Amino acid sequence: MPYFNLNSGKTNTKMIIDKISNCHLYDGLGERFAKGFEYLRNTDFSTLEPGKYVLDGDNLKVAIQEYETRSESDCKVEAHKRYADIQYIFSGEEKMGIDVLENQQSIAGYNEGKDVWHFDHYDYTIRVKSGMFTIFFPEDIHMPCLESDEKQLVKKVVVKVLL
Repeated sequence: MPYFNLNSGKTNTKMIIDKISNCHLYDGLGERFAKGFEYLRNTDFSTLEPGKYVLDGDNLKVAIQEYETRSESDCKVEAHKRYADIQYIFSGEEKMGIDVLENQQSIAGYNEGKDVWHFDHYDYTIRVKSGMFTIFFPEDIHMPCLESDEKQLVKKVVVKVLL
């Protein structure tokens, strides 16, 4: 199972990046992940409008987003406590800042209602292209939506999986 191992003296992260054609490999992460990946495999996102959708109550939520990638100063470093994020790039390309949640300073307290808190920095970047997905667990901080070489339109599907 491919995953990033950011072992630079820090706790290892289990953040995953892969192609959507391999998403079946991750069904073993649990029933909720399997349902989320089934949705990603069997949905034509070219016909769906941006918005929020519920797949299974609080267990699985989906946000379909369309946006123009942004500069780092216009994005936030975030993490979650209750949910894992599956972030699938349906079209376009973006960079994501990533790191292990360890000694970063929280710039705002944890928002329990939104299951998010924000941090001051990350140390690594990855490029995520159309047809690829990432999984961020609670120990993984991430800054999505970053412009790659230039600003471009991205359509992304974020599946929130209750842990």
